Amino acid sequence: MKKKLLLGLVAVPLVLLTSCLFVLQGFVVLDGNLGTGEKTLARFTLRPVTTETAKVFQFVVVGVDDGGDLKVGKATWGTNGKFGGPTRMPVSAPLPAAMTTSGDCSTSGFTFNDVTNTTWKAFLIEVRTRGKVNSKAVVDAVVTATAGATTGTSYPVIGVTGVWVDDGDTIVNGADTFICSGASTSSVFVH
Repeated sequence: MKKKLLLGLVAVPLVLLTSCLFVLQGFVVLDGNLGTGEKTLARFTLRPVTTETAKVFQFVVVGVDDGGDLKVGKATWGTNGKFGGPTRMPVSAPLPAAMTTSGDCSTSGFTFNDVTNTTWKAFLIEVRTRGKVNSKAVVDAVVTATAGATTGTSYPVIGVTGVWVDDGDTIVNGADTFICSGASTSSVFVH
């Protein structure tokens, strides 16, 4: 009986939290045709899913091919001046491995654990949803074609977003919950 009650109490905050997050409305690479050494932006367009106000730990994760021809640089939250931006998003190095361990990240036919041969870079920031469902938060992450990138090749770029729910120890790890609210792919051709 106690175990069922505890599971019920844990499920209630998760259900409430899933209605207080930003969902992916769009993901695009702004310039899909780069020379070696050139940069572009991987742009996430996010919107609150409800008119409720909540404080959440929103993440964006950018994935590029393991070959090292593309690199992900910094990310900026709210480049359009909304939801407390623009502000630099801190890198969260443990987040991709923790998402893989938890096995939680699945959305619209996309499962984070199923993606292979990809180098991930994750960013995590605490923000308020403010209930502004008619406003968008734009997040830009820098993507660079390295000087040694193989030319004449198209490379995938993957964008994933969602909310990190800590298990109480304030450390990003596989015991936490990751509610993914959108994933998409784009590409960069290196000429």
